[in-house]
This record gives sequence, C-alpha cells and structure tokens, in this order.
Amino acid sequence: MVREWPSNLDVGELVDGGWRPTPFRQFILKIHSRCDLACTYCYMYEMADSSWRTRPKQMAPETASATVTRIAEHVHSHSIDAIEVILHGGEPLLAGREAIRDIVTGVRSAVGGTRVKVSLQTNATLLDLPYLRLFDELDVHVGVSLDGDAAMHDRSRRRANGQGSHSAVMTALGLLTSPAYRHLFGGLLCTIDLRNDPLGAYEALLAFGPPAIDFLLPHGNWSAPPPGRDPESGATPYADWLIPIFDRWYDAAHRPTRIRFFSEIIRLLLGGSSATEQVGLSPAAMVVVETDGSIEQSDFLKSAYQGAAETGLHVTRSSFDDVLRHPAIVARQIGERALSATCRRCPIAKVCGGGLYAHRYREGHGFANPSVYCPDLFTLVTHIKHAVEARPRARGEERRSRSTGPGRGAPMHLGEHRIPARTFSELAAGQGGASAVAQLAAAQRSKHILLVRGVLETARQVGHPRAASVRRAYDLLAAVQRDHPEAVDAVLRHPSVGAWARHTVTALVTGREDAAPEQLAGLAAAAAIRSGTVCEIDVPAVEGVVTLPSLGQAVLAPTLSGATAHCFADGADVMADGTVVRVPRDPRQDAPGWRGLRTLSAEAEETPLRVVIDDLDPYRMPGTANMGGRLTPAEVRRWQSTLDGAWSLLVRHHPVVAGEVAAAITVFTPLVPPEQGQSSATSRETFGCVALSTPPDATTLAVTLAHETQHAKLSALLDIVPLTKPDDGSRHYAPWRPDPRPVPGLLQGAYAYLGVADFWRRQRHLETGEAAVEAGAEFARWRAGARMVTETILGSGLLTEPGTAFVAEMADQLDRWADEPVPAASRALARERAEHHLAVWHATNS
Repeated sequence: MVREWPSNLDVGELVDGGWRPTPFRQFILKIHSRCDLACTYCYMYEMADSSWRTRPKQMAPETASATVTRIAEHVHSHSIDAIEVILHGGEPLLAGREAIRDIVTGVRSAVGGTRVKVSLQTNATLLDLPYLRLFDELDVHVGVSLDGDAAMHDRSRRRANGQGSHSAVMTALGLLTSPAYRHLFGGLLCTIDLRNDPLGAYEALLAFGPPAIDFLLPHGNWSAPPPGRDPESGATPYADWLIPIFDRWYDAAHRPTRIRFFSEIIRLLLGGSSATEQVGLSPAAMVVVETDGSIEQSDFLKSAYQGAAETGLHVTRSSFDDVLRHPAIVARQIGERALSATCRRCPIAKVCGGGLYAHRYREGHGFANPSVYCPDLFTLVTHIKHAVEARPRARGEERRSRSTGPGRGAPMHLGEHRIPARTFSELAAGQGGASAVAQLAAAQRSKHILLVRGVLETARQVGHPRAASVRRAYDLLAAVQRDHPEAVDAVLRHPSVGAWARHTVTALVTGREDAAPEQLAGLAAAAAIRSGTVCEIDVPAVEGVVTLPSLGQAVLAPTLSGATAHCFADGADVMADGTVVRVPRDPRQDAPGWRGLRTLSAEAEETPLRVVIDDLDPYRMPGTANMGGRLTPAEVRRWQSTLDGAWSLLVRHHPVVAGEVAAAITVFTPLVPPEQGQSSATSRETFGCVALSTPPDATTLAVTLAHETQHAKLSALLDIVPLTKPDDGSRHYAPWRPDPRPVPGLLQGAYAYLGVADFWRRQRHLETGEAAVEAGAEFARWRAGARMVTETILGSGLLTEPGTAFVAEMADQLDRWADEPVPAASRALARERAEHHLAVWHATNS
C-alpha cells in the first residue's frame, strides 16, 4: 500500500519549524453505515474500499458517547467557539429519531457554551414530518441529494430493485420547503452526470429555491478515472458542463442561490480563503468517526484504494489531538507543501489547490499528483477569473474581511422579479397556488432588503446623528448574513421589518422626529441571536422596551432609551444600568423581563402551517386603530384550537387555498374584537401578516384566511406589475364597504371577494340544513358583488394594460361561476342582504 502523504514529510520537523496544526471544527459522524439506495456512482459502496461490510450498521450508544466525549475534549482544549457536526452515512435517517436526538443533545450538552451547528445530508427517501418536527426542535439543518429532474435523478439514484427514488425525494422536498420547515433547508447536492443537460439540471434544482447548491465532481482518480474523463486527454468535459451554469448564475441580475463551488473559487480569486476541500489550500479541519468508532480522514478517500481513509485511531483510545499529529492529516493541513511539483508551478495553484485530495491518487505514486480533473479545473478557474476581472463587483462580490469580528460581510442579494404570463393569468383568476405565492414572497424579501439598505443610505445622506451606529448595525447584519444567511432571512422576512423600514426612510427624508434608523441594531441583534453569533451591539429602547423583530421584547426600566445586547451561542443578555434581561435559548418562551413571540402550528402531512403571534412589535400593523394587546396563555390556546379546525377544513376541502395561505402568511396580529363578528386586515407594508380579532369558529377563520391571502397576493403583485393608473378622485360603490371607494380600493376588494366566493362555492357542498343555505347565499352574493365591481373597474379608464388583462380575467372567472345553480332560499337571502346594503349605503352617502 502506498502512503497517501508525501514521502519527505517529517511532522517533527514541521513543528520545530513553527507549524501548528489547525484544530478540527467539523466532525462528520457516520451514524449508520448502510443505505436504502444503490447509486451507481457511490464511492462508499461501489468503489475501491469495502470496509463498510465489516462495520456495524449503526453507531452504538457507547460509541456515540465516547465520540461526544472526544469532541468536548477537543473543543475545550482549543477554546473553540463554534463547531459543526454533520450526521452522515450511508443514509443517516436509517439510524432513527431517538439515536439522532441522543447524539445532538449529547454534543450540545458536553461542549457547554460552544455553538454547535448540526446538519445532515440525506437522500430524503425517509424524510417525513416526524423527522422534520425533530429537526425543528433540535435545529438540525438538512441537505438533500438531488441530481435534476426525474429522468436525470433516476439514472443513478435508484433503489436496489432498480426503482427510481425521484418521486420520494419530491415528496420530502415538498415538506422541507414548506413555510413551517424551510428554515431547516440547508441546500441541494448534485453529482454531475455528463449525460444530463447542465442548464436543465440547474433549473430543476432552482425550482425548490435552495439556499445553496453543491455540484459534486464524481469521485475518481488516475487509476480509476471518473465517467467521461480520459486522464491522458486534454479534453475538459466537466468544465464544459459547469461553465454554462456559471454563466447563467453569474450574469443573472439576481442570483437565486449560492453555488458553493463557484463562490469558493471567486472568494479565492479575490484573495480570501476557501471553506471547502474542493478547491484552495486552507487546512483541512474536518474529521470522520465511523460507526465502529474508528477515526478516519475524509471518506472521499475511500474512492482511492482499500484503507485509504484509515488512521488506525479510535475514539476509545485516541484523542482528536492524536489525529492532528497523524501524517495523513498533516499532509492535508500544510497547504502548498503537499502539492506535486507540477501543481506548485501552476499559476492557479492557490485557487485550484490541487483539487480534492482523493482525486490526486495514482496507483504506485500515491497522492503527489495533480487532480485527475486538472484540465477541467484549469479551464473552469480561468473562465471564472476572466468573468470576475471583467465585472469585479458588478454582481456583489466583495473581498471578505479576514477579521473574526463584525464587518462589511457578504451583500444581501437582490433580484429582478418578473411574473410569467401563465402565473399572471392564474393569479388573475384568483388562484396561482403555492408556487405563485412563493414568487411573490421572494419579491417582498427583495423589497425589504432595499428598504433596509435605504435606511442606511438615507441616514447617511441626511446626516442623522446616529448614522455611524446605523452603519455598525448594518455591518453586523451583513457579517451574520455571510455565514448564516437563513438567520438574516428570517429577520428580514418578518412583516414588521418592512413597515419599520418604509416609515423610517420617509421620516428621514421629510425630517420628522419619529425616524428610528437606530432600530436597525434591533434587526442585527435578532439575526445574531438566531445564528448564535457571539457579538455585542447597542440597541435602542422605547420607554425601556427593546424590540428584537421576529423574536420578542426585553423590558427594562421605563426611563431607559438604550441598552446593549450581548449575544452568545445559546441566547443573549440585554443590559442597561445594571439591569440584565436574559433572552432564552428558545426566544419563544417568556422569561423574567423577556416577552417572546409565541407560535401557532397546524400539522397536516400535505401542508403544515406555522405562524407567529406578533402582539408586541410597534410596527406590526401600521395605521390600525383597533390594535389588540398581548394575548393571555388561555387566549393563545383558544386561537390554536380554532386554527386546528380551520386548517383541517382548508387542507381537506380547499387544498389550493391552504397551499397559498401556508406560503403567504407567517404572522397573526391580534385586533380588538368588534361588537359583532370578526375584524381582519392586511397591509401592503407588512406582507405575510394578517391582523384579526379572536376567531369565533373554525369556518370563519378559514374564510378569513382565504380573504386576507387574496389581499396579500394582490398587494405583492402590485409591487411588481402596476395594474392601476394614478387616482383621479372618482369614488364608487362597493357592496362590502360602507363608504365610496377609489378604483385601487375597488380592485383590492373585488379580488378578495373573488377568493371569498370561491371558498363558499366549495364549502356550500359540505354543509347541511341552515348552514348550507347560508353558505349558498354567501357564494351567490359575493360572486355577483365582485362581478359588478369588476365591471365598474373595467369602465373606469384607470387600468394599465396589464391591469385591464388582469381584471378581465377576474370577470371571466366570475362569469364561469354565474351559471352554477344555487337553491332558491340561498338566492333570496343573498338578494335581501345585497339590497339592504345598497339602501344603507345610499342613505349614508347621498
């Protein structure tokens, strides 16, 4: 067996010369060594190493305990502030939920204050709601392997019986990307198959809106070349496959995701360091523990030869410091000195880094060779270099600060949002489904980013006295975004953030005293707490109350106007004048001085729902006169019970509406109840929030959610496509309002009641007796009322060209329902109510 480290490597000499090993920060735990798929390209089961056959299928509890002890020992001896634990296999989900729970909680308990990010890479065939609930509880991020569309994916990723796995993965991704669990979505891993169309594969992956994509070169080496790669040829089939994807991604006005391979190359070209083994010369800081407790190098090495990953060390008798001194690990930490002579002479050596270590192997020569992918890597890196030099900052690339403190980190990417014609038509008909709403929500996220950036720029331009502190807050937010984009995304998507930012920009421009740009620090602190970023930042207080959007409020002495948030891996302290409020690890929980935002959830396997009750943020629903206060625990339980019934009704009988609600609505804000019925509202400034009084029953809440989701859809669409011209002062009758309405208001109402009519159109068939008569009357009344108003709007002359097409499609949809029969009793009741409303309106407004 040829050693995989350079023959002239002398560890003692390196240490004497001043070299010190880099402690491990990434621990890959093989919790199950088998898999329920038989992928043709799998390096674990289909290539040179077959050690899996002799290892236990699952990591035993005593092995897991010893591993946890070794991790804690390593963390404490090196004072490491953050580590990542990756649960791997085989297929890690085969280990079962309890085993995963024990390992995750065991590691976090053992390492104390060190922040532990836990992730899991899965083929997703076993990923279901019970697993997702567990991962939500434990904050475990999930990466999924997906190679493209069904034909692409099932070429290689099949079960042992030859059956494809794509349909099972689609079901799992549908759950993982639902609003309730999307925050756990770590990204997609795609193994390159030259037989697949690259752009087709890329588009298939983008359909799920992944936060990141990894394109993985198939494992191979000089002695066992990867598919389509002739080691003796200068051809570059893998670069040729990747370059069209890079061009599409890099040239886009909005980069919809991060492609790690490309991002790491750009980072290296701009003088940064790599965070992946694929490229660059950064020391390898990861280690693998197998199911039997053996400590190994990267398991990619199993593709080279039998035993290539072995170190001979074991968690029961060896520390991870022992592993750091192993020559094989040292060879992967000394950078350029471990490269072949050919690589050291190469002009892109510091970027390419010789490629993945496993890909350098040649039988009889070990690993002191260029990568078997050398021509592909050279071509790809050179292509990216030319693109970056041509547009070094045109798409937001910035040099990363090398400091560990907050700085001007990665930018928050914006997008140019367009609505496809088919989606526009579906929305006009009152539908569109979850996919259309997801597009609208993405545009709202970009809108919030623009507004937050606008707060920073406007504060600077007007010379606001706190502009410097606003800059520091923005820099912290950007630094957190660089490493934890999901945490920043959760804060920026919170509805009140958009309302605060819009209000602040307007107030700064007009010179009003109620401008609050310093609240940007509240956003930054919330993102830091969500991500476990260790930092300190001054935050504003209003009468002693510090608001952290999406999390809750810290209540200090009422005379205070500011405080300091000390953020840790497991929470935060908000401090001022000797008073300390601890933000708990789970901010949803109340604690002394802390009021958390509670959550409601409705579990349905097809479409789960989770919403936050925001009864605290001062910007939660601007301009609303009947804003409610803090709900009591008993009131929260009542809301939860009513939501359970409403959601069951929507999912079972109105599934398209349920999908739209789940994709659009993330926050409920309580209102003071009226004397009769229920109040509800949405605001164009707070997409995702529905304000409502306590729902009287499940059916009322269900139709309210349908109604308000229509408002949310139209408001978001209006930010992309103008549908109306400027108001000309004319006012018109609306059969759902007591006052005359302008055309934009008519359009909002007609679109909402289009959705209400559609709800009762289906619901009337589920009811019996008086309830059926009532449901039929609601359908008849609102289809007629909405149709009458569309006619008013179409004749107003105040629609843009897209607006005319939109309202015409609304009218066509209502016309299609006009012939549906309604019982005479329902028709009479609808007519009676409509005539009464019109009479009262004329008496009031004449």
